Amino acid sequence: MAYEPIHMTWDYWDGPRAGIADCEGRPHYFACQFDPQQEEYRDLFALTPLDAETWAWAQEHWAIWQRWEAEVNAGRLPPHSHPKHGQFDPRYNELEALIDGGIDRLRAQATRRRGALRRRAVEGELFPGQWNRYEIEWSAPLGEDAAG
Repeated sequence: MAYEPIHMTWDYWDGPRAGIADCEGRPHYFACQFDPQQEEYRDLFALTPLDAETWAWAQEHWAIWQRWEAEVNAGRLPPHSHPKHGQFDPRYNELEALIDGGIDRLRAQATRRRGALRRRAVEGELFPGQWNRYEIEWSAPLGEDAAG
């Protein structure tokens, strides 16, 4: 197995917990599974392959997020102007609904895998204060049929 890029992180808690990463060279939605017995996130992920349409929506959605984040980090917008509130770019919420629908439609193809995260080096800052991106190495699919 080899490390593959995490393209976008939608949930972060001590590391990426949900977003889109490559698995075997194709974009997949990933969601880290919370272990209620250990009361922490483990290295177990549900992976849902994305179709081209859902992947395109996700890229457009992420571009809006990155533009907003750059504006906040430059001090031109306050953090409470988050795109989800509809003030920065109304397309953000429309795209989020489309992406969620695409992931739900493809969920029957989901698998469970273990994932090993690591930071990958990036030339220069992505914007002031942001230096790191992550990548992940996936195990072979685990024995369960579909991740739920």
